[in-house]
Amino acid sequence: MTVALTALMALGAAGCKQAKTQSAPIKITYWHRMTGSYNTALQHEIKAFNRSQSKYRVVGVSQGSYDALQEKIMAAAKSKTLPVMAQAPYTNIGDYVKAGFLTSFDANMLHGDAKLTAKQRADLYPSFLSTGKYQGKYYGLPFSVSTSVLFYNQTLMKKYGIAMPHTWADIEAAGKKVQAAKLAAVALDQSYDVTLEGMAQQAGAKEITASGKVNLGQPAVIDAAAKLLALRKAGILTTAGSDGYFTTDFVNQKTLFAIGSSASIPVLEQQAPKSLAWGTATIPAYAGHTGTPLNGNENVLFKTASKAQQRGAWLFSKFLMQGKQTAYWAAKTGYVPVAKSGTASATYQAYLKQHPAYQAAVDAVPASFGSTVFPGYTDYRNDLMDTVDSTLTKHVSAKAAFTKLAKQTEQIIAAQ
Repeated sequence: MTVALTALMALGAAGCKQAKTQSAPIKITYWHRMTGSYNTALQHEIKAFNRSQSKYRVVGVSQGSYDALQEKIMAAAKSKTLPVMAQAPYTNIGDYVKAGFLTSFDANMLHGDAKLTAKQRADLYPSFLSTGKYQGKYYGLPFSVSTSVLFYNQTLMKKYGIAMPHTWADIEAAGKKVQAAKLAAVALDQSYDVTLEGMAQQAGAKEITASGKVNLGQPAVIDAAAKLLALRKAGILTTAGSDGYFTTDFVNQKTLFAIGSSASIPVLEQQAPKSLAWGTATIPAYAGHTGTPLNGNENVLFKTASKAQQRGAWLFSKFLMQGKQTAYWAAKTGYVPVAKSGTASATYQAYLKQHPAYQAAVDAVPASFGSTVFPGYTDYRNDLMDTVDSTLTKHVSAKAAFTKLAKQTEQIIAAQ
């Protein structure tokens, strides 16, 4: 009896332990770079998802910055301690896939009982969704996305009789009007690469096409770069100093306009004095067309995750792309909602009434586009920054600098 009872008790204990294990939620580790109020908003989203179901538990871990996050991912890949998912600039996807880090979301996103329906897919902004698609698969899903916008100083515009610019020719004309007052027409970040990418696209020459064709040495790109450099030499355009961002010159009212990421709007709201009347508009057209490069990061899924974790990561990503959630995230961070229903929601529309500067960021979405993703993008990016710097600090001509960059980029792509 004693032996039988002991065996029965052991069996019962094992059964309880197994039941407990089966009922424990599957852990989804999620690395990101959000800090401060951004991290607070993200933690709110994570808690909301965890409360919405009981099978998965997302645990978010902030790495503090994009650079720190990238370093942590690379180190974890070597030590085989990658999380289930992470934030990453969408331009990293090509390098991550080549290194064997990622698996696509396709198995759960396009198939099965939790797949994205046609209606849900149509709700997502196409340009946002396409940034994470690489080699025909969805390796990244949009989360924190921003567009480029034109910032304007309403006080200075009124003082000098300047109308809202709709083209780069308008920018140049405005600059000539205020040169005597030692004002610039437009300020950019320390590097003009994002503005140049937009101008090249507007001129019909995507810097690097999806097929791998390099247009960096083509006349459309060189002419756009030469235009920016000529305006800078004339004092009509200014680029940021060591601080890296246009906001310093704009807040100090040294320029009529500025072009930068809509993610800079919260910075201006904090830094601009109350006496500065400013607003935003869509960026000026170039070569008769409009277009704005997309900035931001995706949620990516690592190959080391189990099938159950992959499903949980998909469900969490899908949750974040819902109208209600993306509206909350956008209203708390200044990013653009990734879903049309999020933009149209009462929550976000009320936010726009209180913060009208974000309207231009939304208005820019139809003409937005992503950079081409390819293996070697990180190396290309480093060469691009060196190229821009050479034109600004060493006065290398646009033609010489970008012809050289085109050859370097072709070599990078050919080596993959």
